[in-house]
Amino acid sequence: MAKLHPYEDPARRCLKLHEWPEVDQCAWADILQPGDILDGTVGAGFLWSNATREKYRKGYGRWLTFLIRAGLMDSGTRPSDRISSERVRAYMEELRQDVASWTLWGRVAELLAVASAFDPIDDWTWLRRIVRYLETVGRDSRNKFPYLRPAGEIAAWAYGRMDDIVADPPDRDPASHFRDALIIALLITCPTMRLGNLTMIRIGQHLRPASEGYRLNFAASETKTDKPLSIPVPASLSPYLEYYIDTVRPILLDGTDTDRLWITRYGEPMKDKGMYDRITKVTERAFGKRINPHLFRDCAVTTVAIEDPEHIGIAA
Repeated sequence: MAKLHPYEDPARRCLKLHEWPEVDQCAWADILQPGDILDGTVGAGFLWSNATREKYRKGYGRWLTFLIRAGLMDSGTRPSDRISSERVRAYMEELRQDVASWTLWGRVAELLAVASAFDPIDDWTWLRRIVRYLETVGRDSRNKFPYLRPAGEIAAWAYGRMDDIVADPPDRDPASHFRDALIIALLITCPTMRLGNLTMIRIGQHLRPASEGYRLNFAASETKTDKPLSIPVPASLSPYLEYYIDTVRPILLDGTDTDRLWITRYGEPMKDKGMYDRITKVTERAFGKRINPHLFRDCAVTTVAIEDPEHIGIAA
């Protein structure tokens, strides 16, 4: 039996679609209906990409969690009628206790997108004003330069950390420590990869042997840009990947079976939130500042701009 993670905060859950009230499930199905753009029969969300649909589904699921826990859920009410300025204000106050300003903006923007799709006739001007304000505040507070480190420094730390763990394993949980360092090494050497793709990697499906080491391949439906993505893994990382797959990963699995690459110390595939938390905690210990997964691309681009400005065009 797979080990269960001991901590899951019900207040921060993004309810899955089957957990939504029936009226909300029906409204969601309606906005995703195919149809004719010219005669207006196509659903408001039909043209959303798979990644966008999932993002909005999570954002709206988080809103439903708030309503249920606050005692404000009326399952017989139209979803858009539950969205009022007073409730959104209370929702924002709750979110501020747990998330950064940029994430707060994202959650409210996701709610606006779904509300506008559910009921495009309603006047959502007040909610758009809130989203614009939160975006401005979030951008102003998002000075990321103090958090950036040279890509070479991050890579050197990750490789050195893996070498140290193999030579002299720490007393507690050496397998997880090696995994974390390998994640950092892979992310900084393959900075075009986003968090969702990093987390979803499956051995044999996404991670495959290549002529020189390994290559990561993601289908168009699995990327944010809806375009296939193929990333060569540096040959220097191959021995560490192989050591992780052959020696470290079986320790983490502890008898469970999955083809997912990244495994928690509880024997389960890692999820986006767990991956995000590990990356930020490990980088804070290593460099004194939290480097979130999104900043690895900025670290790489900044390094190119400083050390190889003639080739800054590769940043795009």
